[in-house]
Amino acid sequence: MSSILDRANRNFLWQHPWQLALAILGIALGVAVVISIDLAMESSLTAFEQAGKAFSGTATHRIIAGDGGLDERLYTRLRVEQGIQKIAPVISAYVQLTQQADESFKLVGIDPFIEKSLQAVWPQQQNANKTSDFLSRLLSEPNTALMSEQTARRLHLKINDELTVMADNREQRLKVIGLLAPDNAVSEQVLARLIITDIATAQEVLGLFGRLSSIEVLMDKNDPDAAPAPGRSAAYTPSLAITLTKIRAMLPANALLVSTDSQSESMKEMTRAFSINLKAMGLFSLLVGMFLIYNTMTFLVVQRRRLIGSFRAIGVTRRQIFKLIIGEAFLLAIIGTLIGIALGIALGQGLLYLISETINAIYFRIDTASLMVTPVQIGKGVLLGIGATLLAVLPPAFEATRFSPVTVLTRSQLESGSRRLIKIAGLISLVLIPGGMALAFFSGKSISSGLSSVFLLLSGFALLTPVCTLLFMKLIERLFGRMLGILGRLPARMVSAEVSRTGIAIAALMIAVAATIGMDLMIGSFRQTVAQWLQVSLPADLYVSLPGEKMTADKALADQRLKEKLAKLPNVQMLSSVLHTKIISDDEFTQVSVFELNAKLKKSFIFKHNVDDDLWNRFELQQSVIVTEPYAYHHEVRIGQKILLKTAQGKLPFEVIAIYADYKGDRGHLAMSRQNYLHFWPDLGYSGIGVYAKDGVDLQQLENQLRKLVTAEHSVKSNRAIYKASMEIFEQTFTITETLRWLSAAIAFTGVFSALMALQFERTRQLGILRAIGITPRQLTALIVSETGLMGLVAGLFAIPAGYVVAYVLIFVVYQRSFGWTMVFYFDPWVIYQGLALAFIAALLAGIFPALKMAQTKPAEALRTE
Repeated sequence: MSSILDRANRNFLWQHPWQLALAILGIALGVAVVISIDLAMESSLTAFEQAGKAFSGTATHRIIAGDGGLDERLYTRLRVEQGIQKIAPVISAYVQLTQQADESFKLVGIDPFIEKSLQAVWPQQQNANKTSDFLSRLLSEPNTALMSEQTARRLHLKINDELTVMADNREQRLKVIGLLAPDNAVSEQVLARLIITDIATAQEVLGLFGRLSSIEVLMDKNDPDAAPAPGRSAAYTPSLAITLTKIRAMLPANALLVSTDSQSESMKEMTRAFSINLKAMGLFSLLVGMFLIYNTMTFLVVQRRRLIGSFRAIGVTRRQIFKLIIGEAFLLAIIGTLIGIALGIALGQGLLYLISETINAIYFRIDTASLMVTPVQIGKGVLLGIGATLLAVLPPAFEATRFSPVTVLTRSQLESGSRRLIKIAGLISLVLIPGGMALAFFSGKSISSGLSSVFLLLSGFALLTPVCTLLFMKLIERLFGRMLGILGRLPARMVSAEVSRTGIAIAALMIAVAATIGMDLMIGSFRQTVAQWLQVSLPADLYVSLPGEKMTADKALADQRLKEKLAKLPNVQMLSSVLHTKIISDDEFTQVSVFELNAKLKKSFIFKHNVDDDLWNRFELQQSVIVTEPYAYHHEVRIGQKILLKTAQGKLPFEVIAIYADYKGDRGHLAMSRQNYLHFWPDLGYSGIGVYAKDGVDLQQLENQLRKLVTAEHSVKSNRAIYKASMEIFEQTFTITETLRWLSAAIAFTGVFSALMALQFERTRQLGILRAIGITPRQLTALIVSETGLMGLVAGLFAIPAGYVVAYVLIFVVYQRSFGWTMVFYFDPWVIYQGLALAFIAALLAGIFPALKMAQTKPAEALRTE
């Protein structure tokens, strides 16, 4: 019996390839979106982590410093005076190659003898003799460097060739003495943009004489203060015990001792909110895909109701029918998931660039990243694909086994059962929608709860859609019936009569359009908020950017001299300045903006509360800071609270006197007066200087004058140019969101198309009767197109309130919890019109092919099917 059932089932599926293909497509698209996001995000973070481990090797800890860098005498004291041997100095900074001006490479200076003992990634790729030769030549020959074979080929370089690097506005020549041969993709990625020299050469090239970027530390596992971090092997056993307290006691005010694992985890934590939001978009696409899977599997079951009824009449049990449908779904899930994984890998390659660029713009720099596929990620894709499919097929599977052999052969039983389910679904939606709102606003700061509320709200609106569809169709039937007669009534009646199929397709399209409306309103509100903030926050006419390594000893003096020259220009009214640096607070680095204010710059701060007239005096003269809104949110800081900052005199309290809006990053930072900063920390120069022109001055002429005073490394931009560049970064940040949103819309479009194609086979006899009583092919086409238009119209109309609610929750719950920003809600009616048009046009387009196919129905053949 089992073989007969399987054969009959296979024959039916082969006779309906459209439904089969669409079911597989729904599974594949949902899995592809989820797995592509996971692969791209994890690959980006793994690339950063691997780059960090390339030169830390087995090092368990790292001494890192703020922008001033480490005095190399600290390394000498630790190694010579304290007898700590398992430490290695490192210098790292970015340089430009003259032959590759658009590319930056990371120049890393190492101690060749000590580097080998730390078992870093790069020496392990070579044989021992070659590695020893490379290290010896780095030490003995000045201005020498190593790079990977792949990079050398790309730059057309060979051994003993010279390359010219630009650093600190100076050109330096380096001789390539060796090419590293990575033996796997991970090593190749790590070495792709690295130039390796010894410490002395790096200091000379970068102008960092006497400074270090970091010191790598290998802790002894026998030291009670240096237990291996979770996941670390206990195999490394240096003979000398190192205590954390001994090192920390010698650290200057701008240095921290951190474990390499905790540093990597802190970087991942920075991107946690971004990652959660992206993965939520992927799961949203899978949710839309589940509607498509449910719809398609329901069609496949319903189309076989007569076959199933015949099986039941000859003695096939309900359990056998259930196993048949679940087995079929499982097979489709495997095929769809495998295709989805392949599509996900291809899509992930494209998303990798977008995600890496967003992380570069907002969080930290990722030099290179290649897509890394792991068994865990593939396993998650398999579980999601198969799990979602089986979950979606359970209702139709139970439906197929619920009725007796007689009732399962009767179509009316199906629709009457569906009407009862629709009423139940409507009642459930009245619980889900309020529950989603309650979860949104009463779940503290949980990002996951905020996103879960969006899913609950969308699910509630989706369950309410079939009920609203029936009500709307009754209204349309009465309205158009009076004007157009029976042909005017038929489209609405056809939607209502097949609500067990059309309702799900409309719900899937409604979800996609609601998400589109919600995301558009949110992005538009964010865009308007950022645009207004930028217009207020850029009061100067021109800005001089002063990049460069702040470890350079003469940078502060050079910046000060440049500022004096700018102030003496006859067309300059006044100047302002800012230094972006890092200060230690709560044993972690905190971003600080050090301002030298003038009257116009003071007005550029958008405070989140009322401030008194004495604010700026306190800012300049007292031990105080102003914090950004994201910093206040994530650190739960309030006005009047004191923040402990590490200075050369120890940890000192700084009072929070105000909170202001800032959208440059989602972790937030502190603002401090330059006078206050220089009292406790060394002068590191400036990051930028604002130039305010006198009234009536030609700004282009002034900009040309400024360019003559600055070096090639510096840049001069107008506030309009900075505004434009900032908005371009904003648009880039949301490119990936736009991509995922349109993928979801494509899945929903497929769902509507699937529904209409299935209805073509379901309605063969009905259409045959219509043709037999005189309906022309053109009228039949118009009838079907009208039906699809009504489906799109209902989806669009119902998506408007759903999208508005989604936008509200995204703006005031999800994004505030994720990034600490508050935005103004800007209602754009054009977004509503676009959403309505999207639903209507998508449904019309999806119905064109089925309408043409149905119009070709021959009355005699259609009636013979009965």
